[in-house]
Amino acid sequence: MAFLTGGSLHGGVVEVALEGQARKLPRQTLKRLSAGDVFEIMTPMRLFFTALALAALPAFAEVPAATPAAEDRATRDDYAIDGAATTTTMKVGTDGLFSVKITPKNGKKVHPDAPLEVAIVDTALVKPGKTKLGRGDLKEKGAKEPEVTTSLRPVKAGSGTLEATVSFFLCTDSWCQRITEKVQLPITVTE
Repeated sequence: MAFLTGGSLHGGVVEVALEGQARKLPRQTLKRLSAGDVFEIMTPMRLFFTALALAALPAFAEVPAATPAAEDRATRDDYAIDGAATTTTMKVGTDGLFSVKITPKNGKKVHPDAPLEVAIVDTALVKPGKTKLGRGDLKEKGAKEPEVTTSLRPVKAGSGTLEATVSFFLCTDSWCQRITEKVQLPITVTE
């Protein structure tokens, strides 16, 4: 199919698209097109609407989601957050330990370079050595199951809950997802 572009009929030259290639031909060449050739004159208005339609095609195309599809999302079954190594019974004047370990499951992994943060909420019963923990506080650098630790100083007798917000990136080979979860640990401080 030959397409004649609008505005190209000026000056004795015609722009023709033959078999997908643009060519400039003298006006007389049109008379030499064989009887079986099909061509279409593209007026400036038609060119405008054709360009507009082609530009709009991506708007109707399927756009990949910025977040993983439902089957590619991490679920609670894909990781465990364990605070079992935290000292939950302490005596005033004797330091304890706060520890949170993240264990990926089902072929997932904790991204080794992405931010990993644990924010401990101060309580009236204990004061953590640090309230914000990160990669610098890992018990073992490069571990497949990262564990962050800090000290806990008991300041007042009583029972309560130690809360922390854990944030990390759980990944597969094709996607990563930020996970943020609250952890609550019961604590008892005696005199």
